[in-house]
Amino acid sequence: MRYFDAEAFSAACSDVMMIETDDPKHHYFFMERLRDCVLITEPFFEVVQIVPAIEDGYVDFERAEADATQV
Repeated sequence: MRYFDAEAFSAACSDVMMIETDDPKHHYFFMERLRDCVLITEPFFEVVQIVPAIEDGYVDFERAEADATQV
């Protein structure tokens, strides 16, 4: 699992899922299974938009903040 900080760019979402594969067929199969699973078929959440995100952005931010307080 890879974590992304999208809140710096948009308050509309808090969680981001990234799918990565070398085979488009695997991606297709994953999406078909995802559409049929309870996570999507039950109204737990709504996909509202696609936004930019920074991988492990919160880690970089916390590290920079810690470094800034030590100067």
